[in-house]
Amino acid sequence: MSAVDLARRTTADPLLRLLSHSFSMAYHRPPGAVWRAPYAVRVSASAFRVSVPGAVPPGPPGTGTTPGSDWFAAAGHYVDVAVAPRADGMLRCGSLNHPAETAELPLTGPAARAPDWAVRPYAVLRSLAAAGCGRGGADLQLNAPLPEAVGLPVAEPLECAVALAVSGVHADRGGDPPTRPQLARLLGSAVPGDDGLRRAVLFARAGHLLAADGHTHQPLRAPDGATDACLLLLTARPTTDGAAGTGDATPITPITPITPITSITPITPITPAPASSPATGLATAVGEALRAGAWSAWWPGARPGRSVLLLVPPDRRAAVRTATAEAFRRCDLPVPRLLRIAVVDAARRED
Repeated sequence: MSAVDLARRTTADPLLRLLSHSFSMAYHRPPGAVWRAPYAVRVSASAFRVSVPGAVPPGPPGTGTTPGSDWFAAAGHYVDVAVAPRADGMLRCGSLNHPAETAELPLTGPAARAPDWAVRPYAVLRSLAAAGCGRGGADLQLNAPLPEAVGLPVAEPLECAVALAVSGVHADRGGDPPTRPQLARLLGSAVPGDDGLRRAVLFARAGHLLAADGHTHQPLRAPDGATDACLLLLTARPTTDGAAGTGDATPITPITPITPITSITPITPITPAPASSPATGLATAVGEALRAGAWSAWWPGARPGRSVLLLVPPDRRAAVRTATAEAFRRCDLPVPRLLRIAVVDAARRED
C-alpha cells in the first residue's frame, strides 16, 4: 500500500492515519509519503555501572570507544511527517501541534520569515535545496505528539524527518537523494544541534546503543550483563506557577552520587533548591528510585533538564514508579510522568 491509502488503513497507527487525513484536508491531495523519526536520548556511560549515576566511568567493556563517552539511542516515540512534492520551488507547511499557523515559504532566493515551530525545518530544507535536492518544493504536515513538558528534544528528530521525507519523494520522481551519512553532515552544517542525537535518529538499531562515531553499536544491557534492562523517563510536571523549567537548559540540582548498592546506605543530602520546586522533587525522586532498585540515573540530554532517565530491572518497575510518585507527593508537587522508553530502529518510511 502507499501513503494514499494510509488514512483509510484500519491497521495503521491512529496517529499516522490522523496525519494523513489532515494532510489531505489541508492540501486537497493525499500525501506522497509518510515518514516516522524516533525521538533520541543520550545514554550516559555511567548507566552501565551500579554505582555513581553522576560520574562518567569507562564505557561498556569491549566496545573500543573513547573512555567516558556517552552513547545514544532511538526512543520508541516518534515525530511524523507527511509529504508530497511540488514543482514551483515553494514549501507549504503545517503542523498538528500548531493548527492556526501555516506557512508558504520559498526554498531558493531570499528566505521568508517562518513561524517559530518551522524555523529549523525550513533552514534544513533550504540547505537541502542548495545542495540540489528538493528544489522543486514540497507540501508538509508535521506531528510531534509528545508534549514539550516531557523534556525529550524534538528538534533533531523533526529535522531528520523532514529531510528524509522531502529527499525521498523527490527521489521517487527520478532524483538522486543524499545518503544518510550525507544527510547527517548536511544537518550538522545547516542548523546547530546535537549531532549524536541526529545520528541516533538516522542510524539506530532496535535494542542497541549507538556510539558518538555513528557506526559502533552495543546492545543495551543491564550492569550484570542481562538483556532485559528497562528504561524509564522520569519527568517533573509543570506546577501551577509554571516552575517546571524550560527544557535542557533548565538548571536542576545535580543528582547526588550514591555508593554501590551492596547494602542500602543513607543518601548524601542534596543541596536544596527552592522549597517545593520541581528540581527538589526530581532530585528527591531519583534518590528514592535508586533506593527502590533502579540501577542508575542520568540526564537524557547534554545538560540538566526537567527529565531523568532511569535504568531499571524489570521486576522493580512497579516499586520505582511508587517510590518516585511518593517522593513528589512529599514535596507537595504533582505526581511526575513516567514514560517507558523502548530502544528502537532508526527513522523509516511508513507507506
